Amino acid sequence: MNFGTIHRLVVKDWYFQRWAIAGYLATGALALALVAQAKEVTFFAGSILLVTVLIAVGIHLAMATVVEERKHQTLAFVMSLPVSPKEYTTAKIMANLLIFLLPWLALLVGSFAVIAGSPSLPDGLIPFCAIVLLEIFASSVLILAVALISESQNWTIGAIVFGNLFFQGFLYYVSHLPGIAETMKGSRIAWTPAAVTLLGAEAAAIVVMVALTFWLQSRKTDFL
Repeated sequence: MNFGTIHRLVVKDWYFQRWAIAGYLATGALALALVAQAKEVTFFAGSILLVTVLIAVGIHLAMATVVEERKHQTLAFVMSLPVSPKEYTTAKIMANLLIFLLPWLALLVGSFAVIAGSPSLPDGLIPFCAIVLLEIFASSVLILAVALISESQNWTIGAIVFGNLFFQGFLYYVSHLPGIAETMKGSRIAWTPAAVTLLGAEAAAIVVMVALTFWLQSRKTDFL
């Protein structure tokens, strides 16, 4: 595997998405500032904005770095270069995950800091926050996987719709799950078995989706 080629492809995607990344980080900072006010209205608005920013990042990256390449026939040019399908897949997954991780980690740490530093916000929200944000990460990986495997705008949009609908149901399920619901408003951080199990399942799902993407991509005979 030519790591120099992979590095150049990753840098290319980072370069073209640099202003979008900056915009998402700025909007995420605004969301955290609203949450930090700890008033009911600003907390609700900031939470919605925070979730929206992360979901938008995942959608934007998959559409801009994968689907648009196929749509504008950039993929044909890339695959005409001395790059193998495995190297192309590796570069796309690395670029998207690394770009997504930048705002995701910033907002994850920022959320924890806001909750821990605000007297009016219970520390029990931290495990719930971690579960929700990791689900958004998993959803973004799903969208990327579908975009890479299908190279289809319609299938990618379908994955986006499914991910958003699943997220709504997931929020309701987790917020009412015994072992999490009763600790969310508590004054201490409680990593209950239910919380740890959900985090482990989400992490496992991410690994499985990435592995399946590589496997299905390796079975393709035509990328053009």
